[in-house]
Amino acid sequence: MIDKTAVLARSTELTPHAVYPMEIAVACLILSGAEEPTGDELVTVSLAPDGVTTSDGRDTFTVDSSQLIR
Repeated sequence: MIDKTAVLARSTELTPHAVYPMEIAVACLILSGAEEPTGDELVTVSLAPDGVTTSDGRDTFTVDSSQLIR
C-alpha cells in the first residue's frame, strides 16, 4: 500500500528501527458482506476514508470479517 503520513503517523510503532512489514489499523468502510459455505463471513471494504491505496490505485478489498476491528 502507498503510505499516507497522516494515517501511519498515528502508530507509535512505526519508527526507523521497527521491523517491517508490520500490521497497523487503517480506517475502512464496509461495502458489503457475504457468508461462505464454510461459514466464514467475507466483507468487501474500501480504504478510501484514510486515502490508502495499492501502488496501482486499488482501495477496495474482500477480507475475512475476523480481520476487522469494530
